[in-house]
Amino acid sequence: MLSVELRPARPVAHALGGRLSLALVNSVLWRRSADPIERITDYPSLAGYVRDAGGIDDTALSALETEAAADPAAAQAALGRALALREALFRLFSAVAAGEEPEGADLAVLDRAFRAGMRQLRVGVGSGRGYRPGWTGLDVPAWESAADAVAVLGSPDVPPLKQCPGESCGWVFVDESRNHSRQWCDSRMCGNRARARRHYQKKKA
Repeated sequence: MLSVELRPARPVAHALGGRLSLALVNSVLWRRSADPIERITDYPSLAGYVRDAGGIDDTALSALETEAAADPAAAQAALGRALALREALFRLFSAVAAGEEPEGADLAVLDRAFRAGMRQLRVGVGSGRGYRPGWTGLDVPAWESAADAVAVLGSPDVPPLKQCPGESCGWVFVDESRNHSRQWCDSRMCGNRARARRHYQKKKA
């Protein structure tokens, strides 16, 4: 098989993980707790979340919302595929961050989503001058995220992939700190919790 590289992965807000595919994974808050918080509950929230993360623009969001309203069953099916991809990416990125071999089944989920998107990719007129590739259809959020995930995993330009060690967290992110020393999703949240826990245990001992 000929090896190719996709670069660069699309940067998004630092607070969401730094890349679009990581932002999708991080749409479940406190994932490892007894009460995780799901931020994607229906198709409109999926499309809106990906827009807010920078994966699509307002025009694409409006088109997706219109298409979803016209065919709720198709929108529900697309939502299911996007969430299945998200869960596979969580396990895959968790393994990579831990230096472990990802499960073949999770790679297969990513591969199917990526290849499905590539088959639908078309070149059209972009905003301003020039042309750009793009997709249409309810699976755009999943295809955008899959293409980004492949770039995250395969591009040498992407900073190290890490996972927050907070016992209730599981947040994944690219470490863009100067010397790649970032440990926590947010040192004021999981970092402070861990420090407080250590202080309590030390006092108790």
